[in-house]
Amino acid sequence: MSAARIVSTLVIASVAAWASLGCGRPAPGTAKSTDELLTQLHDDRSQIDQASDLMMKRIDMFNASRKQGEPTLQFSEIFAQDLNPDQRDILDALVQQEKDVSYKALLTKIISDRDTIKGLQEKVMHLEQSLPDKFVVAKRGDRHQELAMNYLTQEAHLDPAKAKTVLKQVDQTDELVAGNQVWFFYDPNQDVFRTYVTQGTAGQTPVMVRRAQKKELIKERDSAKAERDTAQAEASSLGEQKAQLESEMATKANSVYYHAASSEALRDQGVLSGVLKRLQDVKNVSYDQSLDLRAGSTITLTPQSYGLESIKGVRVLPGIYQEGRDYSIETSEDYTSARLVILDPEVFKGKEILLAIGG
Repeated sequence: MSAARIVSTLVIASVAAWASLGCGRPAPGTAKSTDELLTQLHDDRSQIDQASDLMMKRIDMFNASRKQGEPTLQFSEIFAQDLNPDQRDILDALVQQEKDVSYKALLTKIISDRDTIKGLQEKVMHLEQSLPDKFVVAKRGDRHQELAMNYLTQEAHLDPAKAKTVLKQVDQTDELVAGNQVWFFYDPNQDVFRTYVTQGTAGQTPVMVRRAQKKELIKERDSAKAERDTAQAEASSLGEQKAQLESEMATKANSVYYHAASSEALRDQGVLSGVLKRLQDVKNVSYDQSLDLRAGSTITLTPQSYGLESIKGVRVLPGIYQEGRDYSIETSEDYTSARLVILDPEVFKGKEILLAIGG
């Protein structure tokens, strides 16, 4: 509903005298026409909306400055009618306690906002009393459209089809809170209908409800965005993990894994037999080196890496691999290095071999 029809007005004690279901009584000595009253109401309610919105922004700013355990402000605390004197003085007490000059000035502006709003609320109350409008008090679950239809068909005696046509001419709100006053007036001569909502005995003004809903929508939007970003990050991480795993699996499938050591060291470890230098027990051998056969086909060996002064020969075990067909051994003329050249990569892909180096 527009600001012209939904207003942040607050019930004060004197409203009880006239706020029963029925017509508002005209103010004594009023000379203004209905149109003039409505124009003035529109202006005053708009000012209340603007002042309430500004005040709540200042309250949010003040609350954001508070540290854990420090008192904060709520809009309802400032305007509620059932507070004791100490609670009513919460703003004055905070002003006295506040040491920061800038926040003390902010609190002073909030007090000024409160006084402005209360003054406007009293003006609106008197203007509403001068109008022939009727109101009902909203209950939990009431809808503006249904209340307006009840008024048009039962009070204004319009048939349902006509009532629906009339109702389409005005704004309505779905932001009713139990205790809100929902106002109606229908002029059969000019076929004009108006309806609007005031706070009544509700704990929240329509403006506060709209603001809370907006905050909740923003919170839900930000929460959804955070969840989406988290999901995307997790999906990206899973994608990277999957790609890494696939890469590791591909590397393993296309690599030959080997352990190289001197023949003497392998005999001492019990890997090779002492006489025929055949494989004897490899369960404790760690094939800790590898060659990706997609990137290369040569393993270079130097004697110093294995506690030797020279390399005179290299055996590839187990003996199922045939030299000259599957691989070749190239030893330098001065025995300072040797190379194992893989001739048939497909034979060695994913396999584990032992290189026994003779010095």
